[in-house]
Amino acid sequence: MSAAQLLIRGGLVADPASAIVEPRDILIEGTRIVALGAPGSIAEPRARIHGASNRLILPAFVNAHTHGHSNLVKGIADRWTLEASLTNGPWLAGARDTETIYLSALLGALDMLSKGCVSCFDLVYEFPLPTKAGFAAVARAYADAGMKAVLAPMVADKTLFTAIPGLLDSLPEDLRKTVSQFDLGSADATIAAIEEIAAARDDLPDGIDLAIAPTIPHHCSEDFLARCIDLAERYDLPIHMHIAESRLQATTARKLWGVSPVRYLADRGVLRPGFVAAHGVWLKHDDLDILAEHQCSVAHIPASNFRLGSGMAYVRAMLDRGINVGLATDGANSSDAMSMLQAMRLASYASRGFSGPRDKWLGAAETLRLATRGGADLAGFKHAGRMEAGADADLVFFDLDHLDFVPLTDPINQIVTAADSASVREVMANGRMVLSNGRFTAIDTSGLRERVRDTVLRLSAKLADARPLAARLEPHVVAFVDKASEEPLDIERFVNPREKIT
Repeated sequence: MSAAQLLIRGGLVADPASAIVEPRDILIEGTRIVALGAPGSIAEPRARIHGASNRLILPAFVNAHTHGHSNLVKGIADRWTLEASLTNGPWLAGARDTETIYLSALLGALDMLSKGCVSCFDLVYEFPLPTKAGFAAVARAYADAGMKAVLAPMVADKTLFTAIPGLLDSLPEDLRKTVSQFDLGSADATIAAIEEIAAARDDLPDGIDLAIAPTIPHHCSEDFLARCIDLAERYDLPIHMHIAESRLQATTARKLWGVSPVRYLADRGVLRPGFVAAHGVWLKHDDLDILAEHQCSVAHIPASNFRLGSGMAYVRAMLDRGINVGLATDGANSSDAMSMLQAMRLASYASRGFSGPRDKWLGAAETLRLATRGGADLAGFKHAGRMEAGADADLVFFDLDHLDFVPLTDPINQIVTAADSASVREVMANGRMVLSNGRFTAIDTSGLRERVRDTVLRLSAKLADARPLAARLEPHVVAFVDKASEEPLDIERFVNPREKIT
């Protein structure tokens, strides 16, 4: 028996590839788009009809980089830098049982779905090391919500304090003794845990796949990084790392190795097709040449870069080299809205912060492609992010009666510059409506707020000592980073030039 057919009639359909927006009917069979045509041109009497006469229809968004463990700490940070966030990492992701891990990932999945995103690349973090049960809980959460996801255990064998030269010695003696006892778990235990997860790869739900994320180059010893790459090669796993996210990361790389983190990874055979460099704020042109040569992708994460004061990634230089760029939100502790619509707007605006002619800015259609096909290609979703026959039936329906689209002047431009989640009415994932008239259909969300509240209260009690410790450490870390970041670099990636204010 052939798969059930659904004919979506009367919608205004936007194709990011061509930037054409026109009335079209869409025929869906099972999980795929099988035909698109002018209104009334598709004759398929067996198909169920879905009227979309007041809808703008786009391929659903693909989030190229997020962290499912952070959804229970949404809104926790105010004036945090990246390193301040990392200082708080142990309590942000600590004391989690499998049900808490599931709930956090589910909350993020529903947040993304409500804003038109049905696929993501999630760097899954468990403190102190990954577990098969915890990883399975994340996979189950995405599957239950109706999302596709690539999940990468995010791992390291060095703490923040042992990874950055001089940081440990800069602490007061009592804090230095305390953090010297921090333990991420041995490298052997971490590698064994990933092996166990990889061995059970075939047991993952449909639409969920595996990658690996040695988190930051200098947080991984050379031996540990080599063992992660060996795992990637044996199990054919994509590799996803945070690269030159902050100025400190760029200066630390040069202090440790005398070269940029990209050059360091290239020299050790880490870079390859399927490698994803997240953030890439503090990269020079020759770094981008290396990424292009090795057919790597970049996850562009403007909301987090702004939120943490890290700077602005120069996306135009990446695109000019043929580097595939996918757009991303990051986790809810550094990009609280989890909104690909917000990510598009910030990416568009950030591109205007660099000197040069306006044709170097990201145009609306170009930005939309980063949020759809760019992210899909980065994550290996070969048929996602597209509006064509054979593509995954992953669609987002915007309400043309919403004030975001009144008047309807330029739909693609309005998606990037005006739309927010309030105008998202339906979301389809793999041919199934997972959001209908603003309500979730794949999972019962009744009582979700109460479950989250109770879980956060339990976590707070368990972490009663860890959070105050991080609060004591944070000002010392920030002071060290501020001083270390004054070391000269021959690139500048801040919105405003640094200057003394008198």
